[in-house]
Amino acid sequence: MLIFDFGFSLMIPMENFSIRRLVEKDFEFAYQMVTQEGWNDGKNDVKRMFNYEPNGSFIAEAKDSPVGHVFTVNYGRLGWIGWLIVKPEYRRKGVGTLLMKKAVDYLLHCSVETIKLEAVPEISDLYRRLGFVDEFDSLRFRGICGKKLPGKGICTTMMKRDRVSEIAQFDTGYFGADRRKVLNSLYQENPKICFVSYDGPLVAGYILCRKAVSGHKLGPFVCNPDTPQVARELLATLIRELGQDTTIYAGVPAVNEEARRVFRELGFERYSKSIRMYFGRKLQTEKVGGVFAIGGPMKG
Repeated sequence: MLIFDFGFSLMIPMENFSIRRLVEKDFEFAYQMVTQEGWNDGKNDVKRMFNYEPNGSFIAEAKDSPVGHVFTVNYGRLGWIGWLIVKPEYRRKGVGTLLMKKAVDYLLHCSVETIKLEAVPEISDLYRRLGFVDEFDSLRFRGICGKKLPGKGICTTMMKRDRVSEIAQFDTGYFGADRRKVLNSLYQENPKICFVSYDGPLVAGYILCRKAVSGHKLGPFVCNPDTPQVARELLATLIRELGQDTTIYAGVPAVNEEARRVFRELGFERYSKSIRMYFGRKLQTEKVGGVFAIGGPMKG
């Protein structure tokens, strides 16, 4: 059983704060917070994140007013923490630490053995103090759809609802945990911009995409690392489908050199990064060489 131990005394010098479960009436507050951070996520993203783990999303309050929130996703032995945001005037007062403790305690209570998150470099020390360990950089790429890209003779097709389960099984081999609920939700909202490639009867790779407040965000994007040409064609297919002058955003594990090459070959440029971190046991079932883009920094 993992124990979450801060290793220091929590000091809250100005006010008393309380933590409660996030509920639907808090969606607007969460959306405003995400918007103020400039993370390009919409109201549908807030609702979707909540629906992934309704019992694991939390609000911090001061004098009965919300001042911060955090969301979690439980994938079984793997858990994810994201969207930890505290109002600027309440930062450095222990609110973020309280929210993190609540999120971690919740996931550990669900028998999660490994907890992951992606931290912007400016606040990564907070997570290190709480026991999280650096794993690798997660790079942010951006591209604008321009000229039509020729096909490479590799067959890609729109994902079908009745094939999501087998795609989720393929995904588990690389992500390291079953995130069927995430794939199902993203597909149902965006069926026309989700693509898959097969090698005979077997899945060779897939790519999902969703509309953002500005442009589109792609991911998860997973492919057999032995066939990077399939990954290139999946990304090219998505670009062709979205049409010209559409901006696409993606998070790419820095340790996946083929993924970086594919994105750069198709005109994407890096513009920022976050740091992948983990708490607890290092996940042994992840094969990051097949992860060409993450589903998002808030859910992996």
